[in-house]
Amino acid sequence: MRSSARQKSALAVTATALLALATPLLTGTDASAASVSTWDKVAQCEASGNWSINTGNGYYGGLQISMSTWRAFGGTSYATRPDLATKQQQILTGEKILAGQGQGAWPSCGPAAGLGSDHTNPYPASPSYPDPASLPAGTLVKSPNGPDVKVMISGAGVPVAASDVTPDHYDLSKIVLVDNSAFNGLPSAPPAGTVVHDQAGGAGRYVVVDGAALSISAADWTADGYNTRPDMGVPTAWLQTAAQHTVANGRVVMDQSGNDPARYVMVNGSALHISASEWAANGYDTRSLMGVPGEWLNGAAARQLPNGTVVKDASGADASVYVMAGGLAVPLTYADFTGLGYDKRPLEGIPGEWLKSVAAKAAPADGTMLLSPESNTVWQVTGGKKKALTADAFGPGKLSFDDVVSVPTALTAKLPTV
Repeated sequence: MRSSARQKSALAVTATALLALATPLLTGTDASAASVSTWDKVAQCEASGNWSINTGNGYYGGLQISMSTWRAFGGTSYATRPDLATKQQQILTGEKILAGQGQGAWPSCGPAAGLGSDHTNPYPASPSYPDPASLPAGTLVKSPNGPDVKVMISGAGVPVAASDVTPDHYDLSKIVLVDNSAFNGLPSAPPAGTVVHDQAGGAGRYVVVDGAALSISAADWTADGYNTRPDMGVPTAWLQTAAQHTVANGRVVMDQSGNDPARYVMVNGSALHISASEWAANGYDTRSLMGVPGEWLNGAAARQLPNGTVVKDASGADASVYVMAGGLAVPLTYADFTGLGYDKRPLEGIPGEWLKSVAAKAAPADGTMLLSPESNTVWQVTGGKKKALTADAFGPGKLSFDDVVSVPTALTAKLPTV
């Protein structure tokens, strides 16, 4: 570059520079290019690989570019001198010089590095990908960085399992590549209220709420107006999993048909009735209200809170903490709360009137298994009484210790023994 630069007149350099700048515009392609590794070889030869070098000889940076050449080929848009520009900025300017003057601009180092025979774009533009949220429902998408495939449903990217491809008739030849961050940022479940069915077929219809797929009965299909909504096919594996999920705790729901005017709050898969007095007092009126299938709601309202769920009155009127055991809310002292390990579980605020009704029950439901700290005996509730279980009652195909709920001694002490 040094010897070549001295041979160029200012006029010749400027004319060549203008031609180099104009050529890509005229042809639509780079007139010449070289990979970063080739430019590194040039810099190693010209400046011992030092991209910030300034020895005072009138040539600067890794490519030893003179100021007149730097200015002529637009380098000053990056920095006042080549050595003050980044490596990438020097290479981009070098690309323009290469296009205008060829590798002879670096008479010795250019040919030695293979500058004239390397036509690789050193900094190719990133590919442009479509916004996945703008794609039609049913479009298969994937990131260029991984093998996972999703199907677009109402702005969500629902995962497609390998086992779904054939039965669900997904055509992998029609996959659309999307930006990696956009792909990973897609919601994995369709928006609440989306009606879905198994893409592989079947008569079942579901409505999505908080990532859970709630079954819609034949009676609810028209009575609740679900038949008027778009019915989207989703991957079989995803639907099977979503059908086992529960609606998020704290979600307020109602019968979509309006036949039941009551409001409920979801806690661990159970729908707990909210009284009129608690609707506003407990702040339920400020939450999003979601309509759900009537038959599904009836089932959720009849379902007991799971054993071991720790609850309290959401209003704070009752400061006590309770643990659920067979549909009975069992009060816990602070010693019980910490000693039985319930302080390590989530504490769910629930409607006070519902809590009073389950706390007033005489005993847990039949079949509930209890363990209290005063002994190692596991008791099973039968007709409001307790019966001691022996070790041989547990095991494969029998009762499971996982279903035993720890309760205060006060509860087991008050239950008569069978």
